[in-house]
Amino acid sequence: MVQVIFEITYSCPGNCPFCPIKRLNLNGKLLPLADYRRILEVFRKYFKSKEYAAVLSGGEPGTVSFLKDYVDVARELGYVVTIATNAFNPKRIIEAKPDLVEVSIDYFGPKHDETRGVKGLFGKAMNLLKLATKSGIAAVLRSTAMKDNIQDIIMLREYLNSNGLRDIPILVMPVRGAPKLKPSPRQLELLNKDGIIVSDNCPAGKTSFVITPDREILACIFYRKKLGQFYRFTKEELEKAVKEGEKIPRFPCEIITTHMLS
Repeated sequence: MVQVIFEITYSCPGNCPFCPIKRLNLNGKLLPLADYRRILEVFRKYFKSKEYAAVLSGGEPGTVSFLKDYVDVARELGYVVTIATNAFNPKRIIEAKPDLVEVSIDYFGPKHDETRGVKGLFGKAMNLLKLATKSGIAAVLRSTAMKDNIQDIIMLREYLNSNGLRDIPILVMPVRGAPKLKPSPRQLELLNKDGIIVSDNCPAGKTSFVITPDREILACIFYRKKLGQFYRFTKEELEKAVKEGEKIPRFPCEIITTHMLS
């Protein structure tokens, strides 16, 4: 599968400590819908794949009033569409009708709201999961594992199980590029439970690419190495980025961090 992650906007009401968008102090730019369509077309022409996935991310895609247009364009071009969201606007996410909703939650209850800097966000996230299930939209809960939230992730699993949401998996990605927040291997072992999946995959710059509002092509949302940029929306521009991506080792953010600390 070829996955294209579109940071369609840098606007977001949250203030997550590990967010690269906040750390880089990027502004609230928006990827124009026309540019978005042309980029989707280039990926379809370049890669010969049976499956294509478009992930609408940000910032927070729920801040975009015409979010459904982005979903519709990608689906017209044969992409499976995921909206990666913090659930800031559950109604807009459901009305956009993606194939999959990926809800980001890292702490349980009020602690989640405090960390994200948005009052009531945990409740909105739980409501969005319920609305997605009721609407027939597949949903997953995505958590970033850190040294201080392992028990919170376990509590999230227990909460879902006891509230009729047992079929919603929790996908966990250990935090990357932030050594002070990194959990130990022993802590990650505690997440070896039914319904919790800890990712150990790194497709950065190989089968997964990030597109910014400035049409930059990045390797990963965390490892923000610029591979190229779309100026004329050509296969040649994408080919150059793909060749740069082939040079990247697996888990490059871990390697760079280790080197910087040595």
